[in-house]
Amino acid sequence: MSSSDATSTQSGVVVAVGISVGAFLLVLSFVCTLCQAYRNRRANAQAAAAALATPTRPLEEQRLGSPDDSARRPRRASSPTADLPSFKYNQSVRHNVTGSGGEEAATCSVCLGAFQAGETVRLLPVCLHLYHVECIDPWLQAHSTCPICRSGTDPAMDGGLLLPPV
Repeated sequence: MSSSDATSTQSGVVVAVGISVGAFLLVLSFVCTLCQAYRNRRANAQAAAAALATPTRPLEEQRLGSPDDSARRPRRASSPTADLPSFKYNQSVRHNVTGSGGEEAATCSVCLGAFQAGETVRLLPVCLHLYHVECIDPWLQAHSTCPICRSGTDPAMDGGLLLPPV
């Protein structure tokens, strides 16, 4: 065997080993990706099951509240809704949110109920969607986005606060 044959055989072995290692790493990363996706799906399914397992109250009781509501609900140290504006609904709010002076009623997209004057509502500062406080607060305890458009609720993260004049 000549020295050129030995050199080409050695370089062929090096190339074969390099390709084998690359293929192994590719398969390993694919398996890791599949495992991560499985864990994420499982965690999401468990979170959804936990959300469905929470007892619900009739809509009227949610809106009106019961005298012992504050005693039943645990207070969180840092509520995700603490910095979001809430106020009493009135005609000028309807005009600013719906964008017209028409007679259509603004509605809460969670309970689908029309806003009544004097009800406490919450305005999400980035997307300007309006909800009953009782409807949106449980959602915001579990999520950090608007249930309609999925924009964030932190104006610093989503381009600044753009509130309409009220």
